[in-house]
Amino acid sequence: MRFLLRRTVKNQVARAEDPVALRSRSLDSSRLIEKLFASVKVEPTTVNDVPCEWITPADCDDDRVLVHLHGGGYVFMGLDTHRETCCRLAEAARMRVLNVDYRLAPENPFPAALDDATSCYRWLIDEGYDPAKIAVGGDSAGGGLSLALLMNARNLGLPLPACCVMISPWTDLSLSGDSMRRNAAADPMLSREALERWAGFYLGKRDRRAPLASPLFGDLSGLPPIMIQVGSAEVLLSDAERVADKIRETGGQVSLEVWPGMFHVFHLMAARVPEGKQVIARIGEFLLNKTGASHG
Repeated sequence: MRFLLRRTVKNQVARAEDPVALRSRSLDSSRLIEKLFASVKVEPTTVNDVPCEWITPADCDDDRVLVHLHGGGYVFMGLDTHRETCCRLAEAARMRVLNVDYRLAPENPFPAALDDATSCYRWLIDEGYDPAKIAVGGDSAGGGLSLALLMNARNLGLPLPACCVMISPWTDLSLSGDSMRRNAAADPMLSREALERWAGFYLGKRDRRAPLASPLFGDLSGLPPIMIQVGSAEVLLSDAERVADKIRETGGQVSLEVWPGMFHVFHLMAARVPEGKQVIARIGEFLLNKTGASHG
């Protein structure tokens, strides 16, 4: 499996000069979802001009919502690639998931993704959803974007959600973490070369440490409880560790889970990797606890 993952990331790096080529490999998971999650309803929608989809499990509280922001280096992936994981999260947490298809770079550089994420969150508040029953979360770039969304909502004076889940988050687009070098040979999914290119597509000539693009360098005070999950073999391990340390320094609540030997966003392979099912179950418990599930 690691050989196949390594070959996959080499292909991604080779195509990284052309984000459109990366997007052309997006998965159509509709039939798979119908087979694996017969009791989960997937409904396309548009929220403040942002394409999204509602994912609703049969057994859920309709007033509890997870705003999900997908990974993909801010340049590729989307609703299809993360639909299966969103269905798993929806079932584990017994809550609806708003899967957000934010705009991608280089056509739509920073802060387009953040603007779309913020717009979707603001829409939920305007529609009357209780912030205490809303969570935000995402993986990789979507994990960093989730943290940036919290900071942006706080800065704008919006009520903050109940909690946040960050999976293998990319929080430092300057790529200054020790694990970028230390785990270079061990990480079968990501490389510094690919991350450098994607950061360039997203930020152009902007400061790679701009707080709302690289939230590691921002003010992380006053945020809701955060769960972070990351694999020990990732080049982004330091992004997770340093963010967790900084949140603790501000007096915030954060739990950091480092899964031994695991690769980048192994949650996406929950159908094949036992640890993927385990981490999603743990996220479900966290979300149930923090967003006030009404039934057991």
